[in-house]
Amino acid sequence: MVAGCGGGGGTDTEVSDSSGAMTSPSNTGQPSTNGGSTSTSEGSTTTESTTNETTVPTTTDPSGDTSSSSSGGDPDFPDVDLTDPQLYEFELDPAELDPTVEDAIALQYAHLDTRAEPQGKLVFFLSGFTNTPAAWRNFGAHLAGYGFHVVEPHYANDWSCDGSPDCNTNTRWEALIGEDHSPVIDISRADSAEGRVVTILEHLDEVHPGGDWGFYLDGAGGIRYEHVIIAGISHGASSSGLFATRRPFHRAAMHSGGWGNVDDSTMTPVDVMYGLSHVADEQHAGHLGAWESAGLPGMPVIADTMAPPYGDSHRLIVQTPNGYPHCSVVVSGDSPIVDDEYVFDPAWRTMYGAPQL
Repeated sequence: MVAGCGGGGGTDTEVSDSSGAMTSPSNTGQPSTNGGSTSTSEGSTTTESTTNETTVPTTTDPSGDTSSSSSGGDPDFPDVDLTDPQLYEFELDPAELDPTVEDAIALQYAHLDTRAEPQGKLVFFLSGFTNTPAAWRNFGAHLAGYGFHVVEPHYANDWSCDGSPDCNTNTRWEALIGEDHSPVIDISRADSAEGRVVTILEHLDEVHPGGDWGFYLDGAGGIRYEHVIIAGISHGASSSGLFATRRPFHRAAMHSGGWGNVDDSTMTPVDVMYGLSHVADEQHAGHLGAWESAGLPGMPVIADTMAPPYGDSHRLIVQTPNGYPHCSVVVSGDSPIVDDEYVFDPAWRTMYGAPQL
């Protein structure tokens, strides 16, 4: 069995770490190298917990500078207030945002870093099997440092299949959108991944209007997929791939996972889907197989020994040794750091379409 990340697993079955003990979420999400840093600790950061108030978070000693007070001017681009550059982090209690929720009630997170040039895209990040969003909080902040809006919802990711036909696909789909497709789970729209993101965006549009979070809402209870990057790790990576086949996302980024059931009907083109896997991950062969079946562009390339754009391949593999390869392909305690920079950062920037350093 392969150990999961942040207390969960990388598969749809029960998992444990190599010692047989479950991995604690409190031991994930932080760089393991002294001197390494994440976006959450660089410069000025505001963290706001969810309340019923509608005040805009404030901070002191903002770092950075900006040549413009807003990213507006384009009706098809979010109008982000850049006058007080900082990292905004929001802790979001699902039950406070929507009292009707019943499942997956761990804290959720959202990030926006106004020190970075806005990219005009929202990253919708799905955690792995049994993970909570707290495990990937620092990766969300890191992606915000590229200029993205980022949301990390809690959703139904703790189920196992019952052997019924199409269980894996149908159960994932119900967890994602909250429609009845599987006998294994009973997930309402309010408890679905997409439903949670809609609620989060509606809330943030009220409490942080300077972030223009409402730009990503379609006004009809859904999201503007064409401006959203669907992403995830492990179980969340597979669910991201499924989601991308059925909704027209801007891009899909799959870390330590993949989804092979891609055909001509896919709504997100396969040429904007990316995968990243570590060669020492026990599931690595499965990741490669899923990417091959899906038809991701290019052949597997070793991303930590060459420079972007990696021959335009979307099948990125890494081999830098670390304590837990499965989780190292996002910001975590096992992500290798050299000279205060994450070794895999260029690969992440390629997957998400962010500018390289």
